[in-house]
Amino acid sequence: MQMIKLITVASFVRAGVAFSVRRPLYNSPSILGAKYETMLLTRCFATVGSKEIEVDDEMHRKHYAITGVGQRSKVTCNTNTNHTLEADVPKKMGGGDEAPQPVEHLLAALVGCTQATAVYVGRMMKPRLIIEKIDFNIEAYRDERGALSLPITELPTIPARLQRVSGSVAVHFKNGVEVSEEQLRILGQQTEARCPVANMMHSSGCIMDIQWKNGADINRG
Repeated sequence: MQMIKLITVASFVRAGVAFSVRRPLYNSPSILGAKYETMLLTRCFATVGSKEIEVDDEMHRKHYAITGVGQRSKVTCNTNTNHTLEADVPKKMGGGDEAPQPVEHLLAALVGCTQATAVYVGRMMKPRLIIEKIDFNIEAYRDERGALSLPITELPTIPARLQRVSGSVAVHFKNGVEVSEEQLRILGQQTEARCPVANMMHSSGCIMDIQWKNGADINRG
């Protein structure tokens, strides 16, 4: 069975402090042509070889906008693309459990972003890989002390972010086309590097342990 496992780890950065962090991009050789990416909290740069390129080029920015109104634990948000999103927390956390939790929205965003990015990456590969569908099975955890630690006047010593996201991405290709292990590796690696949500989660320090599988192998098994 073809299965590609991509694991990335980024260094933890203290809130409110601006300094450079060097971190491995991937266990495999970096697709950017450099082993490390330099992050600066006040400005965003990517190092390619020995050349430093400023990433935040205003001409290439894609903008998003959202408004929201919250009452108690529930919030209703409207996007500038005319969609409505709602978030709440479970009753045991003091909420009304009337909508998905914010972190569930984050994982849904990861799934949606991965789907759209993978379709694009597959189309751009040579030969083209036309994706028929993708089956996602994703789970995550965080340390609740990052959000709940007291006293409230002191910053938590444990990060509130997700610590690990794991699971599988099973890709089914149109007309059952044969896909090599190397093609699947490139599809997974390039998708995780180009998906804005995955990229942001990588940079936060969250471990991304995602197994990319060929759906045809699963069906045959």
